[in-house]
Amino acid sequence: MYIDKKREIKLNKKELEKFFKRLAELLEVNGCNARDLSNAQIILDEMGVPEDEQDEFLEGCRYAGGFCDCEIFLNAEEYLREKYSD
Repeated sequence: MYIDKKREIKLNKKELEKFFKRLAELLEVNGCNARDLSNAQIILDEMGVPEDEQDEFLEGCRYAGGFCDCEIFLNAEEYLREKYSD
């Protein structure tokens, strides 16, 4: 997949919904390794999210108890929806 590095996006409510949809798809295909946020990282890269914002997003996931991809839905989804509600 070609990633346009010039198209860097800022996460907002609409982009977060795309993230959740894609994460659900990847979890269905790849499952969760229960160790890290590798699927989330793949998605943020695909979306063209700048690295510093990726770091902030993933740290927010961990802050809310999302230490692996499935825990984003179990523990961090509400926190993320509130944080990126714009």
